[in-house]
Amino acid sequence: MHTHHHDHIEKLSKNLIIAILLNAVIVIGEIAGGIIGNSLALLSDALHNLGDLLALILSLVASKMALKKANSKSSFGYIRSEIIVSFINSSALLLIGVYIIVEGFVRIQEPQEVHGTLLIIVAGISFFANAYSSYLLHSQSKKDLNAKSSYLHLMYDAVHSLAIVVVGVLILFFNWTIFDALSSIIIGLLMIKSSWSVITESANILNEGTPKEINHDEVQKYLESFPEIKGIHHLHIWKLSSTFIALSVHITVQDQMVSQAYLIIDKIEKALEEKFGINHPTVQLEAEFVNCNGKPLKIEFDNGD
Repeated sequence: MHTHHHDHIEKLSKNLIIAILLNAVIVIGEIAGGIIGNSLALLSDALHNLGDLLALILSLVASKMALKKANSKSSFGYIRSEIIVSFINSSALLLIGVYIIVEGFVRIQEPQEVHGTLLIIVAGISFFANAYSSYLLHSQSKKDLNAKSSYLHLMYDAVHSLAIVVVGVLILFFNWTIFDALSSIIIGLLMIKSSWSVITESANILNEGTPKEINHDEVQKYLESFPEIKGIHHLHIWKLSSTFIALSVHITVQDQMVSQAYLIIDKIEKALEEKFGINHPTVQLEAEFVNCNGKPLKIEFDNGD
């Protein structure tokens, strides 16, 4: 699993570098095109891409940090940097979305002349560059929150650029300059919606809440279905990163040899990973027996994971 994670991070880093280079070119081109063509849509897209450029750089740093080995000061390594960066990236995306909406309403009240042909050319180039960048990160965004936040940035950049191309056509043939502002408002709303989902998921992980894809009660009922288990308490499920799902639980079993107890732990660990994807469980066994005075005592076995 460690080798697979390392390969995943290396591939993500390579794709992020390509996306960073493409976005740097896009930002320069859109700022120049927005100023020359007097387009709010193009300038707002340039601002969005600038934010994305910084976000992608942060994501690259986070992916590199995730490869650093654990040490005495950070026993889990730096895998949580992925979540911190995704939270920052998505928060920035939300704020940019709000800014674009506000500027859009200002431009509706004060319409200005816009150069349609330049809009089409610059936005068209931006669309293809962002579409390719988002394509590079698409498969990894399904299992990595850091990649997901970067993918969303790039995907909405591509959508925004495509919308600007359409706006450029409307302005070129019909002089409908109001669509320059309207397209910015619509994209701003979409940015807020998508970024909010990543913010809430990141915040839940940072708060060590139960992962949204796992039902706490379902896991407990599943564990209680094992014939060896007589009782369950102190069940906790949380994430350290998008791919690191942890669980800790105390279970009560009949008094037995330690070797038999560890067989139960091994069985539970394999079952939890297979059914729920929980790949870092810590199971503590508790066995009750009666002493010579007839009083119940409790002994505990810990898998030490």
